[in-house]
Amino acid sequence: MPQKKGKATKRKPETTEKARAEKDDNKHEKMAEKKPRSQATEKTNDVQETQKEEDLYSTKQDFGLVVLVFVILLLALGVLFMCFTSSESAKSSAAKSKTADDVIPGTKEAVQKCTGKTGAPKADMLEEEIEELGKSGQATKEDKEEEKVPSAKTDPKEAPKKPTKSSPKQKKPQPISEENRLPEEIKEFQPTILDRLKVRNVSVDGRQLRYRELKPTKDVDTNVRVYLFDNFLTARECEGLMSAHSRHVQEASKHDPIICFDSIKTLRNHLKDAGVKVKVSSQDFTEGTKCLNGSFSSQLKQHFHWSYSTSFYPGESKFSATFERRVATATGLKPENGGKFQITSYAQGIGYKSHTDCVVGSRDKRDRFATILVYLQDVPKGGETKFTELGIAVTPTKGMAIVWNNMTHDGSCDPTSLHDASKVRKGHKFIIQRWYYYKSFYSLGKRSPEPTLPARESGQPRVSCDEYEHGSCRWYDEWNYDHIEEYEAQKLNLA
Repeated sequence: MPQKKGKATKRKPETTEKARAEKDDNKHEKMAEKKPRSQATEKTNDVQETQKEEDLYSTKQDFGLVVLVFVILLLALGVLFMCFTSSESAKSSAAKSKTADDVIPGTKEAVQKCTGKTGAPKADMLEEEIEELGKSGQATKEDKEEEKVPSAKTDPKEAPKKPTKSSPKQKKPQPISEENRLPEEIKEFQPTILDRLKVRNVSVDGRQLRYRELKPTKDVDTNVRVYLFDNFLTARECEGLMSAHSRHVQEASKHDPIICFDSIKTLRNHLKDAGVKVKVSSQDFTEGTKCLNGSFSSQLKQHFHWSYSTSFYPGESKFSATFERRVATATGLKPENGGKFQITSYAQGIGYKSHTDCVVGSRDKRDRFATILVYLQDVPKGGETKFTELGIAVTPTKGMAIVWNNMTHDGSCDPTSLHDASKVRKGHKFIIQRWYYYKSFYSLGKRSPEPTLPARESGQPRVSCDEYEHGSCRWYDEWNYDHIEEYEAQKLNLA
């Protein structure tokens, strides 16, 4: 019996332990089953979260594309606006150019002249002047508008592209017209036409100035009219003018004059007349001129003879205003068409060969339409003013004025206006004269800057010997451009 009890007692624990083991195994199996489910749930959640993130990223990506497309559209619209503005600006510029050509007749002709179609040489000096005008800020409105557009409405990176298409600065340079090359005051100048004499009797300071016409003694077809006024100037006025002239000549004669010629042929003819046997060529003229150098001029001084001329201009003396008013009242010659005033003296044995004051055959209307000449003292013998084609001769008488037209009413030089100053046989001849031009121009009656050539002393006078057959030598107290070779060449090309 004790054995049976002992076995029963041992079996109980085994059964209990086994049951516990099975129970534990069941728990582990259940936990194992739960774990995969949990892991699956976690995986499912992870997938869902990943899908949500991908959906969000995709949404952001789509939004970025929309913004990018919008920006591109804005840029395209900006470029189209720029092109439209540029096109309108170009059309406006073309319209303005066309309008300017319509308003200013002859603009195209002026452009052709500047491009060299007339044969006129291109001067570097003109290009420098155009450049200086450009520097002074004379830009067109189109230039200013196009300079503003890139900074205001275009991307800085795209700004350089615009000038290549629409900016005038990148286009082929267009010829600058004569009109645009001139200063404003010259462009705005309005010329006046003087085409007839209106002679009449007048009263001046209680003196009666009565005219008479000198009729031709030759049977000739002419448009020239010659009129005479006695006592046009008073004795005091005549003496004052002669005194001023003589004093000025004496002061300027401290230097020997430089002698200039219209050609080497004229120089040779004068040397022949003077009996001077010297071989000369154009190489004897100083560079760029038709003048001899100072030393050669001094050597020839004793062999040449000339009249003396001094000049003054409107506004330089009270007498200039008095004289031109008197002339205008008595003859109808407009002050604005008058040039400088010249006082000329002829010593014994000096005269001036036959010539016309205008240029025969010239189409330029800026020529000497009429001349007034007043004798400042009597000449005992010689010194007459002779119109050789008309058969008219006037003896110099103190204060007497003669006035005549050189050109026709349409502005052509009349060859029958040919006249000369006979040599003075006895005494000394003094005159004052003024030329009046058919068509006025800006520089008329203004003292111009003197040329730098030839090299000379300050105040050194010049002697100009004109065409040998129709001129003589004359001393001047001022310099002009007639002796400059380049100036003469341009005149010939433009003629």
